[in-house]
Amino acid sequence: MKINYLLLVVMSVFLTACSDETDKVEGDHVWKEQTDMIDKAKDVEKLINDAALQQRQQIEENTQ
Repeated sequence: MKINYLLLVVMSVFLTACSDETDKVEGDHVWKEQTDMIDKAKDVEKLINDAALQQRQQIEENTQ
């Protein structure tokens, strides 16, 4: 039982030590699609808020 556990620990140490972390993809992650969609939604929200502000200003100018 101890030998199996020791063998498992040694194998995991070797696997961890031999892993190559230089092949990671820069900038991409699991939720990239979702974060891109959130960024697009923020841009649309800004456009809507700008249009509403412009409309409000135009209404104020017309009422004066």
